[in-house]
Amino acid sequence: MTSFGHPSRPGFYGISFSPELREQVALLCEAMIPGDGSYPSGREAQVPQFIEERSSAADKERLTALVARFPLTAQADAVAALAELEEVDPAFFAWLREFFYHGYYAARRVIAAMNDRGYDYHGAPQPLGYSLPGETARPARPRGSYIATSEVSRATS
Repeated sequence: MTSFGHPSRPGFYGISFSPELREQVALLCEAMIPGDGSYPSGREAQVPQFIEERSSAADKERLTALVARFPLTAQADAVAALAELEEVDPAFFAWLREFFYHGYYAARRVIAAMNDRGYDYHGAPQPLGYSLPGETARPARPRGSYIATSEVSRATS
């Protein structure tokens, strides 16, 4: 299994963050996903590790440019930086949010918190799908009709 070469695998790119970049990404994660009494923050869910393990050289470059543009020393700096980034560069903000959310909802702590609250969520790669009662997927009023393949014939004009 460790030979499975795919970008979703931790360490695929072999990239490491500096301690400073690692801390600044952690500040951004906690600002974007602050957590509450029921769910962990982005930092507590280990999203920064997820980001580092799955970042390409281009991803690392983008993150480094972001923290160079918005120096972060405290949580308030990260909140302000994210608000400004969302305003001035929504595409980059959307990329960052998606990357953080992928890490967050793949975290065992988050999956456990969701399961504790009754959600039928089992995390990536989701080979099982979601269990739904049989009647849930049916429309309230039947629509259309069904013809068995063996009964289908070519239309003639």
